[in-house]
Amino acid sequence: MNFESINYSDFKVKTPYPEITNTQKDEKIIPYLIDSYAGGKSELTAITQYSYQSFITKPNKNYIGLSEILIRIAMKEMHHLEILSQIIISQGVNPKYCKYIDNNYNICQSWSTKDVRYITDVKEFIEYNIKLEEGAIREYTEIVNTATNPNIAEIISRIIQDEESHIEIFNKILEIIENNN
Repeated sequence: MNFESINYSDFKVKTPYPEITNTQKDEKIIPYLIDSYAGGKSELTAITQYSYQSFITKPNKNYIGLSEILIRIAMKEMHHLEILSQIIISQGVNPKYCKYIDNNYNICQSWSTKDVRYITDVKEFIEYNIKLEEGAIREYTEIVNTATNPNIAEIISRIIQDEESHIEIFNKILEIIENNN
């Protein structure tokens, strides 16, 4: 199968990310931000998941171009991780790779690779990726709906647009797989 017909740039959201300008503390959303940053189905998990998938498809001549698409999506997730880290810092919390389990953000449960799904069937892992992205959109929508800081809500809304474009890309990949089976 050839995935070179999928041009990542065709799916790229053109709207710039808003700058972090309002550091007003928003206690309600900090746990959501931390979970989206380094929880079980977080940006950190997505980066690791998509990188793994890129690595296993790269040497396989049956999936031409797929590795490059996956690594580009992983790189976009890295940008989201960076944005979330800056928002978390603006809220006075250390952005560790963990899920805090106390109200003072001192005790945390470390992020683990156990949350990465080592699926090797391409169709199956693309379907899983769609579910992962849909879950991220739900979590981010919860942040937007809960946020009292409009700057943070605006930034997270922009990240949602990227996640929606990732679903479009994964659906295009699925279409190519299904048309070749």
